[in-house]
Amino acid sequence: MDDNLENRPVENYPAQETKSENTPDIGFPLSQPKPKSKSGVWIFIVVLIIILAGGLIFFLSKNKTGSTEASPTPETQGLQIETSTPVPSPIPEATASAAAKAKVVIEIQNGTGITGEAAYLQGILKGLGYTNIKVGNSSSQDNTVTTATFLSTLDKGIVQEITSKLDSLYQQVDTQTSTTLKTDVLIVSGLKKGATAKPSTSPSPSPKASSTPTVTPTVTPTATPL
Repeated sequence: MDDNLENRPVENYPAQETKSENTPDIGFPLSQPKPKSKSGVWIFIVVLIIILAGGLIFFLSKNKTGSTEASPTPETQGLQIETSTPVPSPIPEATASAAAKAKVVIEIQNGTGITGEAAYLQGILKGLGYTNIKVGNSSSQDNTVTTATFLSTLDKGIVQEITSKLDSLYQQVDTQTSTTLKTDVLIVSGLKKGATAKPSTSPSPSPKASSTPTVTPTVTPTATPL
């Protein structure tokens, strides 16, 4: 090698920049790509949720409508439906005022021969508000049917109330009206429900003693022949 080259001073040349393989040969710098915005992701998520919610609501509403239309009637399932029949309200009984009841004159006759029957019915009717009540005995003492006679001009509410009470107490009740009755109501009592007729107390006739004396014959011994 030439010694002159080794001793030649090194000149200061500008260093050449090495090009990167990925650096384009462009005379001006390129703008770096911007990172994707997160707002676009959220918008996509919200739109997706709205679509899913709308589809779910449509699916549920369709199933509900279909199940309502296709639901079988109770008859096809063999079920018995109990329908409640409205019970008509009972017709209220005609009732008289306390002042009207106080004016009603009632006579009760014991027709059974059982002690206390007239007084018993007197207490029942007093409990209903009737205060003018007379008691006594009937000429017949073997009645089984209770007879109630009402004056034809008597208030129908009073007639209905007394008749209903007698029906609840006695075995059989016979009602009738009269235009010549001295009282407003005449009741001849019969047997109460569950009661039996009073046995007859008439004594049976005893045999009478004979007043004619009876003669006893005398036996005479007969001689035995020898």
